[in-house]
Amino acid sequence: MCYRKAAMQQRIIRASAHGWQGVEPAGYAAHAPDTGVTRHTIVGSRKNDPSEPGPKMELRYFEVHPGAASRLEKHEHEHYVVVRSGVGYAVIGDDVSELGAHDVVYVGPLILHQFVNRGDTPFGFYCFVDSCRDFPQTPTPEELARLQASPAGAIAKPFAVPPPVRRP
Repeated sequence: MCYRKAAMQQRIIRASAHGWQGVEPAGYAAHAPDTGVTRHTIVGSRKNDPSEPGPKMELRYFEVHPGAASRLEKHEHEHYVVVRSGVGYAVIGDDVSELGAHDVVYVGPLILHQFVNRGDTPFGFYCFVDSCRDFPQTPTPEELARLQASPAGAIAKPFAVPPPVRRP
């Protein structure tokens, strides 16, 4: 992956009118740029090995546009989400919860999850993950059936973002 090396060396990354100085917004995923979700990788980057230089954590900011959602996925690593602005839903396993500014979400290992905008303005949240981590997994047919039969099934958007493409 190619990230801004200058920004990664700074201790303070200043906010700007449309994000952060030195941080170029990107699509949710390189192979799926038009999903209605914008990603800002503020600090760190994905690593293949923990001995690689740079931060051990990655801080990202996602902005989910009205009507859009993040990918419905699971992975072995845990992560933390802090809502910055807007309103949305957190689909965590078979549960769904409304979210607003300053709410915090913990997503445990291998828990199916998705974030859905439920408002008329962008829904923005910070996401903290380890830099060295596994790749997202799509839900199994059994997990999709269980989700669709649960209260979260009315909110989840299983095909909002294409499945992940594993990078070499």
